[in-house]
Amino acid sequence: MEREGRYLEYKLHPAKSYLKTVSAFANYGTGRIIFGVSDDCQIVGIDNPEETALNLENQINDNLSPSPDYTISIDAQNLITVTVRKGRNTPYCYKGTAYKRNDSSTVAVSDYEYRNLVMQGANLTFSELPFAGDTHLTFSSFCREFEARLGIQPVFPDTYITLEIYSPEAGFTNAAALLSDDNPFPGIDIVRYGENHTQILERITLEHISVLDMLEQAEVIFRRVYTFETVEGFTRVLKERIPISCFRELITNALIHREWLISSRIRVEMYADRLYVLSPGELPDGLSREEYLSDRHLSILRNKSLSLIFLKLGKIESLGSGIPMIRETYVSSPVQPVFEVSESSVSTMLPAMDAAGGLTAEQLTLFRLIRDLQPVSSGVLLERSGLARSTQTRVLNGLIEKQIIIRNGSGPATRYSLKK
Repeated sequence: MEREGRYLEYKLHPAKSYLKTVSAFANYGTGRIIFGVSDDCQIVGIDNPEETALNLENQINDNLSPSPDYTISIDAQNLITVTVRKGRNTPYCYKGTAYKRNDSSTVAVSDYEYRNLVMQGANLTFSELPFAGDTHLTFSSFCREFEARLGIQPVFPDTYITLEIYSPEAGFTNAAALLSDDNPFPGIDIVRYGENHTQILERITLEHISVLDMLEQAEVIFRRVYTFETVEGFTRVLKERIPISCFRELITNALIHREWLISSRIRVEMYADRLYVLSPGELPDGLSREEYLSDRHLSILRNKSLSLIFLKLGKIESLGSGIPMIRETYVSSPVQPVFEVSESSVSTMLPAMDAAGGLTAEQLTLFRLIRDLQPVSSGVLLERSGLARSTQTRVLNGLIEKQIIIRNGSGPATRYSLKK
């Protein structure tokens, strides 16, 4: 039988603990609970399945609040399947607590996750919620950007109501606070390293300023570190070791799509040959890792009103175009960006476009073979590269350390691919 997991649970008998899993499926994703299966996945069946199914129905209706959307079925082996569908009216609670699935176990959600469920149930994003802090906000940076882009000054309260960052009933929203001159939410932590993490050359925290100023000041720091001027003929030409457009896209997306309920700052790590941008929080609900990393997906707005203001001010060209644009920019580079998604952050590594200049001839040979043949075995590489086995092993390990390639499998099944 299929193993238990995030969306499947087996129960031998209908002990009331299964109601926690009903809560988890209703909150986070459609799943099934199958009764009459032992811990070692043996089919036992349920005595008096019709009566038991009726009891399950009454238990779910009496103990879950609000009532989830579910169905109960009985098969020929007297197995009872409760299928619980993800609901819109989150959080779904059992005895006042909301639950989620961690692989094959069911656990209570954290305070942060509970607040997210409340917002989802109210069909609101963080940026649309009323701001709970000091309501005497000023917006000099926002007004300057608004006038530069649209040629007029925003008028209070009309413009702010139209932009959905103020209402006469509830006052300013969190999006307004993020745009304000004394933005109280976490900012951006920028660290410039030497050869490794132990050598910190510079550390700057951008905080208590508008997110618009954060974007502008982060770009100033970036230009100082990763751009330089050179003379070609009689003309001074600006060179970008890392494309400014890619960095701006990452910082903008981190500001408008990050999870603001987490108190961590956006983190930028600068090295001589690469740069990392880490945005706090997992992907928005409804957007899978595969969809996020694909070149075509609908943009799911975690902070709707803030995103639309950035779009109106020209800070982003379109929604959902970030990763495709970055990949297109690096299409001819031998060293590619790396996108990673975890349950606590979304991070991107941008390599310096001239990083390949630091590769030896042997490394470039293997890089090009792996790029063209991936996934490829070491045996095929030996045939094509002309390198000695010991030399190839050393070179491959060096490319792995530089995060240019990855090794999958072990023994004869080992294959090498570019890291993406």
